[in-house]
Amino acid sequence: MNSNYRFGHRTGRFSNKKSKHYKFALRNGGAIGGISNEGNTCFMNSVIQSLASSRELVKFIDSYLYTETEIVQPTTGKSIRLKSDQPKPQLVFTNALKTILNNVNGKYGSIGKEFSSKQLLNKMPNGPKQNFFSGYNQEDAQEFYQLVMDLLEKEYKRVSISRPATPEPEIPGEKPKESTKFIDVSYISNLISGCDQLGKLGYVYVPASQVDPNLTGVDHKVMSLELITPVDGMSAERIGCLTCGEVGGIRYSVNSGLSLNLPQNSSYYSSFTLNQLLNEWNNPEIIEDVNCNRCGLLQTKEFLMDTISQSKQNSVPEKLIEQFQTRLDLIEQELLKPHIEDEIFEKLTIKKHIKKSKKSKQIFLGRPSPLLCIHINRSVFDPRTYMVMKNTSNVTYPATLDLGPYVAEPGDINMDARLPFRKQDERFHHHHHHHQQQQPDTADGASSPQSQTGLSASPSDSSLSSLETNPKSNSTTMTVPDSHSAPPAAEQSLDPRLQYNLKAVISHYGTHNYGHYICYRKLRGSWWRISDESVYVVTEEEALNGQGTFMLFYEYDDGYVDPSLVDVSDSDEEDVDVESEKGIKLREKASSGSSMNVDDEENEGEEEAEEEEEEDDADYEGESSGLESSESENSSMIAQSDRIPIGDNENDDDEQEDDTSMNSTHIDLAAAEAQVHL
Repeated sequence: MNSNYRFGHRTGRFSNKKSKHYKFALRNGGAIGGISNEGNTCFMNSVIQSLASSRELVKFIDSYLYTETEIVQPTTGKSIRLKSDQPKPQLVFTNALKTILNNVNGKYGSIGKEFSSKQLLNKMPNGPKQNFFSGYNQEDAQEFYQLVMDLLEKEYKRVSISRPATPEPEIPGEKPKESTKFIDVSYISNLISGCDQLGKLGYVYVPASQVDPNLTGVDHKVMSLELITPVDGMSAERIGCLTCGEVGGIRYSVNSGLSLNLPQNSSYYSSFTLNQLLNEWNNPEIIEDVNCNRCGLLQTKEFLMDTISQSKQNSVPEKLIEQFQTRLDLIEQELLKPHIEDEIFEKLTIKKHIKKSKKSKQIFLGRPSPLLCIHINRSVFDPRTYMVMKNTSNVTYPATLDLGPYVAEPGDINMDARLPFRKQDERFHHHHHHHQQQQPDTADGASSPQSQTGLSASPSDSSLSSLETNPKSNSTTMTVPDSHSAPPAAEQSLDPRLQYNLKAVISHYGTHNYGHYICYRKLRGSWWRISDESVYVVTEEEALNGQGTFMLFYEYDDGYVDPSLVDVSDSDEEDVDVESEKGIKLREKASSGSSMNVDDEENEGEEEAEEEEEEDDADYEGESSGLESSESENSSMIAQSDRIPIGDNENDDDEQEDDTSMNSTHIDLAAAEAQVHL
């Protein structure tokens, strides 16, 4: 199918050319670029389009891609570095990626433009030889995303000269000691910690006392973690005993996104919000029947004290009592430390007198990445068929995501596992306990709807007393307090630093092994629905009601507003848009040297578009008549293509809104498009 007039043609089919959304998009540059399908590459195309929507990623690539020339000013003698328009020769993949990002972000009026991803594939190490690009397998978009970011990071490290070196060993030839990874804050000129300057990459610092509680003299020392790309963030994990509260240290690590699981017991028609999945990821997990080093020493201490007391009364040999006392003294000395090491536990405890303990494991974001990628894991094992299936539950997501409830900055972390992870939640923790003591127990033991699904409504309730253990497993979920125990409104205030805007959505249609990826993305103030080379404008409401959500891209709100955007009022005349289209085409023809009259071309294009539309209508009707709604019957057609034929959608706007509801039959436009140009 000819890609010319695709923007106008597709928009004419599914949107009103006189609508404000269409006119706004056309006034601000028109269509963005599509990417042709090179053989089961829709998963790649959707990732590339999503990354192109990130201002932070484009800014990051621009910061190191181009060569620099040092010029000395003759008057002052100072040297300045000027960037050229030539990319550095070492950055082969980065340059290819930046080229295709620029291409799809271009302004192509009402005619649109189609690009190929072959140049990018050729610049990937052994790219054409991998099954990724062989054209025979439908691959995972999340896997390709990880590959792209890994290659970007490797090339950045290759040319970066500002990255500090790894601390040297204290003695030449000797391996670095544990303490060498900690730095005194007095040697750091720009100390970045927690959520300060979220858009800034490089090294962030966390307290050494949290990493290793047993270290002494580290009040002014920190440990560094390097955030290289805009998708890099920092997570903080705490594992501690619920009996004694001991925490073996906070585990800080760098991550490049979040992977959220859907509940395994959800039905085909289940629906969840993104916040529910984040709450489930954030909820503490209870680990049953494990050894606690401190509890083991305390229990051994109690046994030794009783034994010594009884030995003195029963005329036990003095030498044996001295041995007991020596071990008791060692135990008391170790108990003075914040954390008991495993070696001490093995050496000093008496195993037959030790009882197992419960531990809690919980994770927060210590510093969210500027560009947050969220992967919805839809794979689930079916015990009836012993096969991995796709969880088709619907996931709804907001245009603006508040990450405040899921972030714990280093200074806000409790080092006692019996307390909430965050200090700011202690007030609600005590408030909830006080309310529970005032409420009588229910006679029938009925549980709330939230506790039955295993999903909580708010992560702010980190009270360990509200944990309920599933007797059939070692996992534990947090129940939801009723409305009377909700935290005060002041504690729910939004942190302006942690507001994230939705930039792109990747949706997957089909089964676990076969299907088709499409992308919704926002650029120049407009939302676009992109299925390979097919591009057209949609409303934000349509973008927020996509089915089969697979990946979400959120970018932190730095307050930036594009000054070049031109708004369109409802009273604007349609001829203004026609002139805008002509102006864009005239500039394009002038640059190519063509003398063809714009009006003649427009008439020719309209005739071609009408012919294509008639052909498409026939194709759509032919395909839709043979489609069935059951997944088993669809699978045979899926195997012949990288896209699943689900159905046709020729409804008006009102009918489309009804189709987006959870209980209605969803009809996939991407499936019809797949049949048109196959």
